[in-house]
Amino acid sequence: MPTIYIDMDGVVADWESAALQHIQHQRDINGVWPDEEWQRIRSVDHFYRHLPEMPRAHDMMALARRFRDELGWNLRMLTAIPHKNDMYEVFHDKIDWMAERWPEIRVHFGPYSDDKHHHCRPGDVLVDDRTANCEQWRQAGGIAVQVTRDYDLALSELAAVLEQAGVKP
Repeated sequence: MPTIYIDMDGVVADWESAALQHIQHQRDINGVWPDEEWQRIRSVDHFYRHLPEMPRAHDMMALARRFRDELGWNLRMLTAIPHKNDMYEVFHDKIDWMAERWPEIRVHFGPYSDDKHHHCRPGDVLVDDRTANCEQWRQAGGIAVQVTRDYDLALSELAAVLEQAGVKP
């Protein structure tokens, strides 16, 4: 059976709004937080455990569940840990975060963002906010839906994938 993978941070968990409560500067031109800002985020106890939900997270998860419930696909979260692996509670925090909201859905780790495409089999679907992850996923033979600031567009694109798989809207 194919699998639909949903990223957590930036897709169902609002990482950005939580981070902005603790930082003073914006990301650099490459989208990277300066080390001093990352240290501020890193110093927050259980940062990932207390992330708010994205405003349309329940809509995204309801649509993802349709792949599982109507097509028999596997449904998994596919998330990543910080690249430096310097937030030691991140694994537990993310699993606990999901268990509180969607306890029936298993959490898989990349473990890093650049590793996500290794989970892809041809035809698998990834919903992710990072362009590089989506590009790597497509190169591995999967279908990627990118979540941008236009969350409705991502929901529409995922609904189209579901319809192409044979489920009516």
